[in-house]
Amino acid sequence: MKQLISKAQYKRSEKGEFHHIAHRTVEETKSFISNFPWKTERSLASVELTCPSVTLEHPGGTYLKIGPYFGEKYSLYYLAPNKKVYFQNVDTMEEVSQWVKVYFENEGKLTGFKKYSFTLNPLSHFKTNRFEYLVNRKATMNFFRGTRNILLMALVLFWIRFIGNPNIPAILTVTTIVLSFFLIYSCPLIYFYFNYFSSDRNSYLQISKGHEEFIYGTRDNKKRYNKQDIASIDTYVTSAYRSPWRECELFIITFKDGERIRFTSLLISSSTFRKKFPNNPIKVNSKYFPTVESIE
Repeated sequence: MKQLISKAQYKRSEKGEFHHIAHRTVEETKSFISNFPWKTERSLASVELTCPSVTLEHPGGTYLKIGPYFGEKYSLYYLAPNKKVYFQNVDTMEEVSQWVKVYFENEGKLTGFKKYSFTLNPLSHFKTNRFEYLVNRKATMNFFRGTRNILLMALVLFWIRFIGNPNIPAILTVTTIVLSFFLIYSCPLIYFYFNYFSSDRNSYLQISKGHEEFIYGTRDNKKRYNKQDIASIDTYVTSAYRSPWRECELFIITFKDGERIRFTSLLISSSTFRKKFPNNPIKVNSKYFPTVESIE
């Protein structure tokens, strides 16, 4: 009997976060959708791609997401093989079930939908994100994103200044000055990078906003934790608001049994970290130069 992956998304979920992921038959899928807590989840929910919903996934790469629509109706979002989103709304759960049946029978292909508005990277709203955080190239680029963006803006403005009247000696001089300034400006950030890298180079974190459990450890030795077992969360960040290392931060999670885990904003950025704990208070501690050694 044919089975397809179906999975639920709630108001507390972030983009790409799903629950109850399993292969289900068409009848099991219809029951899964019908039993979704629509009444409570549709209250104050936004009508958009990431929403309280149930998503079906076909091995051919298409997706069908059923979410709320205005007036107790339902939205159907179809991610086609061309990776574009198509949309329509239906009035009743019976109509939803009919489209689910068609999706199963037509090997994940649907017609009759209208094109949805332009969406950047639409697959990210349908595909399951593992929310894994490692110290890799992506983490490094994210760590230096502020300085990198300022440098790029400065170079663009600089080239615009000389585009109509190129002056090679002046260009070389200004380029040297700009690069020297940013090298000096970035020295503290570079120091923090290697300081945090020495602590987190083998660290592994898997955590999302809507799941209570998360995993932390090293790539070869991981342990599962529960947010409900957390006694306190402390972060250490500089009090100098305009400092180039403003985004450098240390995180310490203390559990009710006394265990503590510590990692840095090289592993997971400050803004991302805070989103993962909507129900846990986070205490911010000022530390002018928050190195790993400063809180040991």
